[in-house]
Amino acid sequence: MPPRSKKSTKDPKKDPKKKQPQSAPRGASTTNTSSTHHSESRELINLSTTIPLTLQQLLLNVFKAALLPNGQNYLHQGTTPTITTTTNNNQSDAANNAEPHLDTKNLIQTIKAHLYNRDFDSAFTDASEDLLRAYALRWSASRALGYVGVFRGLMGGLLRTLKGVGEHGDAEREEEEATHVVCIGGGAGAEIVALAGAWRDLHSVEQSDQDVAVSVSGVVSGVGRVTLEDGGDGGDEEEGASATTTTQEADVAKRTHPRLDITAVDIADWSSVVSRLSTAIQSPAVMGTKSHPAPLYGGAINIDFQKVDVLTAEEKQLRELLRREGTGRGTALVTLMFTLNELFSTSMAKATGFLLRLTDLLSSGTVLLVVDSPGSYSTLKLGKSAEGEVRERQYPMKFLLDHTLLSVAEGKWERVLSQDSRWWRRDAARLRYEVGEGAGLEDMRYQVHVYRRLE
Repeated sequence: MPPRSKKSTKDPKKDPKKKQPQSAPRGASTTNTSSTHHSESRELINLSTTIPLTLQQLLLNVFKAALLPNGQNYLHQGTTPTITTTTNNNQSDAANNAEPHLDTKNLIQTIKAHLYNRDFDSAFTDASEDLLRAYALRWSASRALGYVGVFRGLMGGLLRTLKGVGEHGDAEREEEEATHVVCIGGGAGAEIVALAGAWRDLHSVEQSDQDVAVSVSGVVSGVGRVTLEDGGDGGDEEEGASATTTTQEADVAKRTHPRLDITAVDIADWSSVVSRLSTAIQSPAVMGTKSHPAPLYGGAINIDFQKVDVLTAEEKQLRELLRREGTGRGTALVTLMFTLNELFSTSMAKATGFLLRLTDLLSSGTVLLVVDSPGSYSTLKLGKSAEGEVRERQYPMKFLLDHTLLSVAEGKWERVLSQDSRWWRRDAARLRYEVGEGAGLEDMRYQVHVYRRLE
């Protein structure tokens, strides 16, 4: 399938030439809510859901272990999961086992140059595996920390109520029927890791609430937690369950956690990055703590990558992605994270058509989550004037989204929540993420919109 002209479904920073908004101090309230509809549904979504700091650190460790050639050595076939370090005592062993060095500094500079020139084909579609790994280390890790709270808020309220996920569901049925999430533009891995983390936190909390045979109080009590809005306070809790309890907890998780299926869809070939992250998510070799030991998710999880251009995909491809063909319970959640505005910018007509095809294919109750840069605009060419000049007009992405789903597809969607500007702030003092020069963590400002498919 030929790539779209100079565009990609991934959008790391929109345009590096554009000045990024300055972050407010951690602890300040910076949420601006433009409009909120359906108050009863909104009460089911808490975007300030607190996330344990030790769980956030485990998410970062997954990226580091999966994408760097040093650290965890579980990615090498035929080896026992071990931790490989580079101290004076074992430098030679590490050199023998490690993959070639990943020059993150130069790779990230190369990516930034491509983005500055708006050359998205070179940055993503035609990029080498090393370039894609460097991108994921630089941008996806931070975004995963921002996404995990959003997903946790959805899973703890709206999705659980709509899809029978959680304390009121049939446990046996949930084990057999997975919850399926489709991440459009999710090849770089932020959504995948964040979903696994949110899924773990949701069901660990529910197990504690229900007083299951094996206590998981070490996971949810005495742990510093951080909110999406103000960063919060937290600490590395090294006090927790014994090794025996941890093993029992993992056994219980496999028996009681519903299966999570994730399909990441992208125009570029992120298959290697997704494969690495999938392995790391399920590997006990990743460094964790007693309150949040590895693996990130020890229950049943299936992660799939599909290289598809959704703007030109045939209906059969979309039906298969959304599980509208064959067996299964269909798709519970579709995400467009820093992707929709790029689709509109590529072709407003095709992006609108894609949203309308989604509308026709999704079952009632399916949730659509859109996250993008605040104030995102797309340009529509209106033709030429009498003088021969090309007439253009800019439309806010939010306007185009609402127009498509609420006006063109009138009566088929309800807007559950809409916020124009929101901050997620990292705990810079306590989170550790040393993966190379130029690849540190950063705060994230975003707009968020949640829709639900009606009967």
